Amino acid sequence: MLLSILLILKVILFINVTHVEFNKITIFLISSFISLFFLSIIYFSNNKKKQTVAFTFYSFVSIIMFVDAVYYTYFNALPSVAMLKQLNQVAAVGDSVKSLLSIRTLLFIIDIPILIFYLKKKKSKIEEENIKYGKNVRIGVPAVIGIMIVVLLTSLGYKGQLDSIKAQEVYSYHISDIKYAISGDPTHVAEGRGILTKEDLDELKERTQLKDGKLTGIGKDKNLIVLQVESLQNFVIDLHYDGQEVTPNLNKLIKDKSSIYYDRYYQLLGRGNTSDAEFVSHNSVYPSMEESSYVQYENNTFYGLPKILKDNGYTPWAFHGYKKEFWNRANAYVNQGFERFVSEEDYKIGETLGFGLGDEDFFHQSIDYLKELDSKDDNPFYAFMVTLTSHNPYKMPEKYHEISLRDEHKDTILGNYLQSIHYTDKYIGEFIERLKEEGLYDNTVLALYGDHFAIASVNKDVQELMSNFLEKDYDYDTMMNIPLIVHVPGEEINETISKMGSQLDFLPTMLNIMGYKNEKGLMFGRDLTNYKDYNFIAQQTYMQKGSFMDEDKMFVIARDGIFDHSKAIKLDTREELDISQFRGMYEKVIDEINKSDFILKKDILKELLQNNGEIDFDQLQGPDIANKNYIKNSYYNSLEELNKSYEEGYRLLAVDLQWTRDDEIVLLKDWYWFYNNLFENPKDHLFLDEFKNMKMVDDQTQMTMEDLAKWMKEHEDAYVVLRTTEEKDNLLMKVKEDYPDLRFRFIPEIKYFDHYFTLSFRGFRNIILNLTETEYSEDEVLDFLNMHPHFGVAISEKQAKSGLAKKIEKVGVNSYVDSINKERKVKKLERKGVYGVFTDDILPKK
Repeated sequence: MLLSILLILKVILFINVTHVEFNKITIFLISSFISLFFLSIIYFSNNKKKQTVAFTFYSFVSIIMFVDAVYYTYFNALPSVAMLKQLNQVAAVGDSVKSLLSIRTLLFIIDIPILIFYLKKKKSKIEEENIKYGKNVRIGVPAVIGIMIVVLLTSLGYKGQLDSIKAQEVYSYHISDIKYAISGDPTHVAEGRGILTKEDLDELKERTQLKDGKLTGIGKDKNLIVLQVESLQNFVIDLHYDGQEVTPNLNKLIKDKSSIYYDRYYQLLGRGNTSDAEFVSHNSVYPSMEESSYVQYENNTFYGLPKILKDNGYTPWAFHGYKKEFWNRANAYVNQGFERFVSEEDYKIGETLGFGLGDEDFFHQSIDYLKELDSKDDNPFYAFMVTLTSHNPYKMPEKYHEISLRDEHKDTILGNYLQSIHYTDKYIGEFIERLKEEGLYDNTVLALYGDHFAIASVNKDVQELMSNFLEKDYDYDTMMNIPLIVHVPGEEINETISKMGSQLDFLPTMLNIMGYKNEKGLMFGRDLTNYKDYNFIAQQTYMQKGSFMDEDKMFVIARDGIFDHSKAIKLDTREELDISQFRGMYEKVIDEINKSDFILKKDILKELLQNNGEIDFDQLQGPDIANKNYIKNSYYNSLEELNKSYEEGYRLLAVDLQWTRDDEIVLLKDWYWFYNNLFENPKDHLFLDEFKNMKMVDDQTQMTMEDLAKWMKEHEDAYVVLRTTEEKDNLLMKVKEDYPDLRFRFIPEIKYFDHYFTLSFRGFRNIILNLTETEYSEDEVLDFLNMHPHFGVAISEKQAKSGLAKKIEKVGVNSYVDSINKERKVKKLERKGVYGVFTDDILPKK
């Protein structure tokens, strides 16, 4: 009883800590019922160690909640099981993790040692009171709770609210996340409706061809040094704290006649944090939201800044004072185009600050490597340098504290950060002076930007601290704002450019300044110096996918992913705006990310580089099926019927599947025929050999999946829609496992959004969503289709006539009405936006 009460209290705390906004009561009920379900199974059992088992379950759930809460405090999202691959990096950032701990997050686990002591003390008494329950209680209580859970989830499914719940409720989220991780497949398609079209590629190629303009070529043939500065946020630029200049050297650099300062520049990260900052900056593509981009795309082909400069005679080296394996840099840098990686093992480690080489030593020792790089030949070099010291939690030894803090800021994240970034600024200044002393300064372009924010706005206390200090709302727009400074010695170009941009725009901006063209690759970003049209920043980390910022607005998708729960504000006045006006832009943002995702997952740049900029779009875009606006239903699901339909010209056929007792898959005329003509209880008494040899009505032969697969291999231009009455997707998953070579020609039909993820992640490229019996709203359907690619959508005549077909058409998906057998009716439906039909027989005979 005690553990049940405590776990329910932790559910309430979890809802509070993770800022659940929508369906709070429902989420509380689901979490509580699931907790009670497992505890009731344990407590009402006759297991002599039930208390130990219950405590183990309680501790496990408490630890999961604790990890979730800590992660959420920094990332504004729940962690994915895919992040387990990065556990080896936790030790390196241990101090950062400690800084995220608070009384509220510790409440999830602080009682565990107390309970251990209490239970040990009471162990003998508990064993004496170990009550044995009858079968009715042992089964009945968990069953009642289980039924309540099923009823509640079923109700939510019919209302189309399951996705919202799974994004926020602790059990649902992790079960779904683990399920997708287990069923993961490297061949799964990119998320989103945007399969790259020729028009998309042409637009990106046009975007990549930069036009000459202001600052074009002023850095041509000069060396380039890029400093990616750890946690450099824009608010510290020109900040005077009680008369003390926090970043005097950066301020001096910005005011220099030879510098350009981009003050509305923003981070753009995925799961890889610092490594994603450099990945995006070098390649002008969106980062991965599944794992670090350097891990997921380690073996991809790239044509970004290192390779472009290399093609123009440069020697590119990378520098970082930490382990070369961290974020998989050592492997990823090879395909990025770097010829050498100067890492921790190449430096003499003196005093470590944070979790690695201090910036003083890093800059001092890097000078010798830069001299070596410069002496290799007469060609210019590219040096990419990543600093380390100003890393969360920003705790510096007392001797490095040069900013005199007010009492209210001592030992706070703000106070620690000001000391830390002041230290880094000091040694950036010394580094620039050393470049001058060594004769490397005059012929070198220096670019400098922050990798990501320093202080998160998610924690309410920290947000209040920062808002009070800055005397304005500390929201995502201030949090993610990082500086970009470009310095070209000898040029009189001083200017502050306030064009809205992000790390996505670094590559085109620098190519313009350096005077080189990207003639082989693609770029999603813009040259912030010369681009005058509308630009936006499409965030995926901290803000949910679909969120964006532009020159004067910020649109933030709700954590549950529901568009109608989102919010939008004007950046200057913080006035709330009507979100309905942003649906078009929301769809554009998703489409932009999806294109980049598709390009990376399909390694499109490899195809472009190997084929002189050309791509076989037929291979990319999915099946080219003859007469694909007619899907021929199979009445008998027999070989005779498939052959006849094929001879008549049908190439898209639909069959019905069902399990047998031995988990074999067979094709059925229909369930009722099967029930009435074979056995009284087919699930329990079906013998496959007898079934396979049966003759059905009209002398049709019953088929198994093996028969169908053999037929498809003999008819290579035929595609088959797989329909089933099964409520789960296990049957379709088995099809993929048994016939992986046919997964692109099998088109599974699903009824629920959940099934899409499982099947697409397992490698099915083409999926049909059947809406005829579901209760999703139109907006939910359209949002889902916008986010996820489908071969088609099956709808009823009534839905077609309501205008749904035209709306589906607008998001680039084909709709099919089930079932139509009259050509005249097909023509009417086409006017309603319907693409095609499921039919028993309509295609004109040859």
